[in-house]
Amino acid sequence: MQRFQVLAMVIALVLAIVALAQQAFSWTVLAMFYALSLSFMFEALVEMQKRNTFNFISQILRGFLIAIFSTLLFF
Repeated sequence: MQRFQVLAMVIALVLAIVALAQQAFSWTVLAMFYALSLSFMFEALVEMQKRNTFNFISQILRGFLIAIFSTLLFF
């Protein structure tokens, strides 16, 4: 799970660099926010495996909020 978290963060970073190079709010920005929210959700799964309930809930909420609000702001 930690590999997926790091992979999602790397994808988010690459998409952010591409979006900055384009200098426009495009699909790459939305995909970057989705990759970032996936990173938080993978981190939540790691916390769930550690049986750390509070951190699991906080990370899963962060992931969902980023996904929901970025979608609402984009459309």
